[in-house]
Amino acid sequence: MSRRKTEEMEKENRTDETLTINEDIVVTEFAPDVFSFLRQKDGYSNKTLELSLDPDNNKEKVFKAGESQGKSGSFFFFSQDQKFIIKTMTDSDFNAFMRLFRSYFRHVCSPKTRSLLARVYGVYSVKMGTQKPVKLVVMGNTMLVENFNNVRGVFDLKGSMVNRYCPGETNPKATVKDRNLLEICRENIYLQFKIKDIRQINDRLREDALLLKLYNLMDYSLLLCIEENKTFQGESAVTLCENFREKKAKNKLRHQFISECGKWIYHLSVIDYLQDFNIEKKIENFLKTKKAS
Repeated sequence: MSRRKTEEMEKENRTDETLTINEDIVVTEFAPDVFSFLRQKDGYSNKTLELSLDPDNNKEKVFKAGESQGKSGSFFFFSQDQKFIIKTMTDSDFNAFMRLFRSYFRHVCSPKTRSLLARVYGVYSVKMGTQKPVKLVVMGNTMLVENFNNVRGVFDLKGSMVNRYCPGETNPKATVKDRNLLEICRENIYLQFKIKDIRQINDRLREDALLLKLYNLMDYSLLLCIEENKTFQGESAVTLCENFREKKAKNKLRHQFISECGKWIYHLSVIDYLQDFNIEKKIENFLKTKKAS
């Protein structure tokens, strides 16, 4: 994207669109033109979003959303086609993103950055009657696996050993933590990143972390999904890697990397990055450190 186009998008006074479904339900979409531009840049048209979030096709997902509640009390669900994640936002999350918004847009649209931040594709407010409005965020699903039966592990990583273990979890599709990854890697050699990819990942994470630091955002995680590449059988590593690069360039799969041997596909993204490093997080961090010492 050219610098002129980026500046034109930023200069637009952020206009929001409001849809009144009936007298009791009002939906407001924040900065619709900007998010539409970002979605289309990643190959998702407005029609794609509309079909993915069709209420009739997502009823079951919505009803089960309560089972996916995170520690913050928010809930999320995947769209029926697995392309998007819909998640509630706390007031703190929403305010943090509004502060970050312009810099975030420039950062993820820069061709030099190749950011690993999970993409935000829309922010909405839903008001029902006299109830307090609920904020929703639509994000891209960074674990675009072809078959979930091929998943060998999903990990929420923070680079810490304090309270970073999920005991007794044997389901490879369940999200576990840092110490679980270390434990699993003692039995299986899953992590075989190419040297070139390691350097690229480190550079991209460093740029993302610098952006978040500017806005006092922390407590984010690196989400790692390890998928077995079923096309590995019968193909040489060289041919397989070439095919993967062609597919990656075609579909802009910025969150995917393939192992040196070609047997594993790694899905990497930075998630949960809208948490302020406020007094509550400082106290939490102090108590965790005290407990570990």
